[in-house]
Parts: sequence; structure tokens; C-alpha cells
Amino acid sequence: MFKKIGLIIVVVIVVLIGVMAFKTFTNTADTPSVDAVEMPAIDAEAVASRLAEAVRIQTISTGVNDPTASREFDRLHLLISSSFPLVHETLKREVVGGHSLLYSWEGSDSSLPPVLLMGHMDVVPVEPGTEDDWQEDAFSGAIKDGVIWGRGTLDDKLSVFAILEAAELQLAAGFKPKRTLYFAFGHDEEIGGENGAGKIAALLEERGVKLAFTLDEGMVVVQGIMPGVEEPIAFIALAEKGYLTLTLTATTEGGHSSIPPKTTAIGKIARAVSRLEENRFPAALISPASDMFDTLAPHMPLGLKAIISNRWLLDPLLVSELGKGGATNAMVRTTTAVTIAEGGTKDNVLPSTATATINFRLLPGTSFEDVIDHVTKVVDDPDIEISVKQGNEPSRVSSTAGEGYQLIEKTIRETLPDVLVSPGLMLAGSDSKHYETIAENSYRFIPMRFGPDDLARVHGTNERIYIDNYVEIIQFYRRLMENTGG
Repeated sequence: MFKKIGLIIVVVIVVLIGVMAFKTFTNTADTPSVDAVEMPAIDAEAVASRLAEAVRIQTISTGVNDPTASREFDRLHLLISSSFPLVHETLKREVVGGHSLLYSWEGSDSSLPPVLLMGHMDVVPVEPGTEDDWQEDAFSGAIKDGVIWGRGTLDDKLSVFAILEAAELQLAAGFKPKRTLYFAFGHDEEIGGENGAGKIAALLEERGVKLAFTLDEGMVVVQGIMPGVEEPIAFIALAEKGYLTLTLTATTEGGHSSIPPKTTAIGKIARAVSRLEENRFPAALISPASDMFDTLAPHMPLGLKAIISNRWLLDPLLVSELGKGGATNAMVRTTTAVTIAEGGTKDNVLPSTATATINFRLLPGTSFEDVIDHVTKVVDDPDIEISVKQGNEPSRVSSTAGEGYQLIEKTIRETLPDVLVSPGLMLAGSDSKHYETIAENSYRFIPMRFGPDDLARVHGTNERIYIDNYVEIIQFYRRLMENTGG
């Protein structure tokens, strides 16, 4: 009997190994059937100069309740009008929400649903105390050694100007789209986009506009970041994580520190924070992160390829390993980040209240209610009040089978033939969320080339872009207009 059981075990193991080997070695990459397209040359010096001039205009967003940099946006609007005369003369231009811009390029075939290309004109401030860390001043728009320096070169004036450069070139070439193309440039994306993209989306919805898809900032072309993959990868984000900030407040009697209670307000908050950090949300590999790994598996080393090709058996192992990383952890988990703790004013006074601000980035499929329930159960303290400060639910997941994804992928392969293309998940947020009610699909991608050191430049120090890459981005939008509207 034991021999039979042993034999059965051996057979099962052999079959498992055979199935795993088969799935691993038959998991091969698709061969793209798209050829590179030679685009007409661009005056790199001229386009770099125009973007640099835009960088010098300080359209800074600081806070929801802070005044808008109205004069700076007025200056930027004038620069746009003078820099792109054909766009200004030919396309319908509307100022929405005070400072955002909506351009309409009417197509000849009204049966085709329109497409909206997006960017935002506002930038984040420079962190006080880091000014001297910049290689070139943050708002200098310096052009040196083939690089444009300053705020907005990555996030996100470059998208605004690249789209406009592409449209100006297409107008000069006599291009007339069959499909209506919209360009939407918000002025407050960095503080939520309610008065910019939010009002543009509401205006289009009021007019009955239904978009085939939107394309906004989001993911980029990365190299040297994905383990085991040497080729540059263009990630097209199908979704973005949700954003929820909760405030935890503990209240006790104040008094003199010489007669402290057993548990102080700060102690209660500290215990709550500790519990939340020790009891994180469970990790799970779901779409679109799962789509990304499935797409890239054929390009990975044999060990990783074998694990991903056999997720039916090894998914717990893969998820466990991904959950140990930084960016990979954020791909598989609703993250918990304690960002502010406050309490007390003097070393010998017991504070009557203490607060902690917790920021969560929600995976698609996780709701505000799920997070609040989780926090309530984990904190498990009736003396702590939990309140919502701000947030937005995760976006829905757009389709890789949709026309928009196919057109974007085709355009990437035509203009950046050296890169792999993969779906992805955007870990931060964008203005795309405002258009979900009127867009069938929403995608997030700019063909900026990032190495391991470039991620920290976004919202950080020494933001800059190579002119050669900026030209690639313009050519991408130029070809996308042809593929989408032609």
C-alpha cells in the first residue's frame, strides 16, 4: 500500500514538473507585426526653446484653499497662443474653470467617437531648503548639454507643449482628422483637478460628448527597473489607484505631565498607528498588475519566467515576493502610509487631543468603505475617532482589447521600435479620473525614458528631460493623431 502511495506521489510530481515545464517553455513573446515609421524631422532647438520658456513661467499649485497663480497662467496662455499660431487660428479654444484650456479639432466624420489627449499646466513648488540642490534653478528653463532643466519638464508641461507642437506640425502639413480630437490642459491637477479637468469633463458631458478614450500622463518608458528585463518597457496604465486620507483623533483629559494617566492621547494614537503598520492590507496580484507580469514573463530570466508562467500553482510565492519590495509592493497591495502626527505644545503639558493622518492608495476593486472597515477593526479603540479628510475611489480598469489601447500600442511600436509594450497600473493619480463618466476607456502614458535615478526627479530635485527624448514624445503624439484621427 505504501509503495502504491509513493508511486502515486512520484507520478503527481512528475506530471506537475512536466506541466510547469511545458507552460514555461511555451510562454513565448508575440512578434510585433508593426514596422517603424520614419517621421518628418523636427527642429529640436526650436521645440526645446519653447518648452524652456514655459518652464520659466511659475504656474505653481500649492493647496486647494490657496490663491491660483492667475498672472502666471495668463502669461502661459499668451505664450501658447503666440507659439502655436495655426492651433490658435484653426482649433476652437475655450478657457474653462478660469485657467484651464480646451481645444476642439473638429473631425469630418461625426460617427466616430472623439478622442481626448490630456496634460496639465500647473506644477508643484520646490521643497523649501532644497533650492541649492538643483543643478540648474528649478524655473530657469536652462538648456545645457542636450537637456532642458526645470519644473514641468517631466510633470507635466512637456505633455501640453508636445501635444501642441504635434498639432501645429500636422496643421502645417495640411492634416485634417476624420475623428474629432480634443486637447484638455488642466490648471490644478496637482491639487485634485476639480476646477480644471473636473469642469472640462462636466462641460463635455453637458454637450453629450462620449469619448472613445482619453490619454493622459501616467506611466513611462523604463529601463533597468524591471527585474530581469534589459529592454526598455513602455507601460500603458489601464487604471490608477484610489486615494484616501483618514484622520485619526484621540481625545483624553489634559493636565500636568507630573500626574499622567495610564494612556495619553499621544499613546493612543501611537498604538493605533502601530497596529495599522503591523496589519497591512493583504497582497493580491490582480489586473492590471497581473496583466503586466503576464505580458513581460517571456522576456524574463528562466526562474522568474517559470514562476509567472505557472501562477496557477505558484501565485502565493510570487505575491509574497512582490509584497516585500517598494514599487512592487504598491502594485499588489492597498498601501498604508502615516504622513502626519500631531499632538502636544509643551514638554510638561498633557495634550487633550492627538491626531494622525494616514494616506491609503487603493487597489482597483477596493473601496473607501473597505478601508474604513479595515482601519476600524485593526485600531479597535472606541476612543479614537476616524474621519475622512479627502480622496477619490480607484479608477475602473480599461481594456487592452479596446481600440484606444491598440492605437496607442501601434503608435509606440512605430515611433519607439526599440521598446517592449506592456499594460500597467499607475500608482499615483491623474486628471483621468474626471473623465470616466464620458470615456469608454482611459489610458495613462507618456513616452518619457526613465532610468533608475529618474523616478525621484518627479516632484523632486533636478527635474529635467533630454531634448532627444522630448522630440520622440512630439513624434509619438504626431503619429498618434494620424493613427487616431486619420
